[in-house]
Amino acid sequence: MTLAPAHVAGVGMVRFGKYPADVTLERMAVGAAREALADAGAGLAAVDGLYVGHVFGGPVAGQRIAAQLGLDGAPVSNHENYCASGATAVREAWVALAAGLHDVVLVIGVEKMTDRVAGGVRPDPGDLDAAVGYVMAAGHAMSARRYMADHGATREQIAAVAVKNHAHSVHNPYAQYQKPVDLQQVLDARPIAEPLGLLDCSPISDGAAAVLLASPAGLRRLGMAPDTPRVLGVGLVSGSVQTGTGDLNAEDVSRRAGEEAWKLSGVGPDEVDLVEMHDCFTIAEIVRMEGLGLVPHGQGAAWTADGHTTLGGRLPVNPSGGLLSRGHPVGATGAAQVCELTWQLRGTAGGRQVEGARTGLAYCKGGTVNGTDGGSVTTVVMAR
Repeated sequence: MTLAPAHVAGVGMVRFGKYPADVTLERMAVGAAREALADAGAGLAAVDGLYVGHVFGGPVAGQRIAAQLGLDGAPVSNHENYCASGATAVREAWVALAAGLHDVVLVIGVEKMTDRVAGGVRPDPGDLDAAVGYVMAAGHAMSARRYMADHGATREQIAAVAVKNHAHSVHNPYAQYQKPVDLQQVLDARPIAEPLGLLDCSPISDGAAAVLLASPAGLRRLGMAPDTPRVLGVGLVSGSVQTGTGDLNAEDVSRRAGEEAWKLSGVGPDEVDLVEMHDCFTIAEIVRMEGLGLVPHGQGAAWTADGHTTLGGRLPVNPSGGLLSRGHPVGATGAAQVCELTWQLRGTAGGRQVEGARTGLAYCKGGTVNGTDGGSVTTVVMAR
């Protein structure tokens, strides 16, 4: 089954970073929304509905945002799927447009983390895994150790993901970090969970991103030509990373997310020109690219070190800087990835532009790292 594509009429972001308490979640969301509306040359009267992705915003955060934005009274829905929240909101908006429910909708992904989860996301006191130290960093460290043992990858090859993504973000004005790092800096960074150090980990971030989506009728209503980038399909699957085989890096959920993306969009993996990947840790970019089938199994680390996933390489990954360097306000990440793909497909990404980009994929994963517990994965396929 396929649904009609959604046109991206406008996008906007608030730079990711760490903001004081008076820069609220609502203020950031409104700022990003106004940027997206201005990008489309549209007013609030054009918006039929609002879809908001967030994790820590609290009850009816979307309604609070709507009131401050001037959309009070419009249909508003809130979407929480952990790190996939923003992309899940994009998916629901795409479905609503395809169903004919609306013609123009606004999607906002937003998170204010620094003054709400100071020191990081606190584990549930009843979570036995967390109680014995199995937190996100520990899980990904185990993944890295297993990957190195299974495929002969080196610590330097895994660290190359951070070097690459920080180099890309130098050209991204919305990135939390805009300075390059070299390999030795990554290797010498403060240890977090062996073998991963500080620069192998995405930061705690605040920020917002917004996307104005339209059906063909909505695009005409906005007075825009139909040559805008399009959302061809948004896959959503859930489940665990492992397949029951004991392979810590099997990435079954990524494989299924990829299959869903190709089915819904009609695009094949060999047609993808760039990827915005959920690189919450360096090793995550590697194993998830392999899980999607975009990089040969066991070769992801070598591909990175050899420059195949950098700008100008065979398949550029995270030209935005990714979560590692652009930042990771969890509810905003999926929407920010759609913003980046839009700029890339328009050819307006400046120094981080992927030449000739016509088709892009964005991947987000929300939930547990590995093991048998579940999470959700979104895959957004876009084209011009």
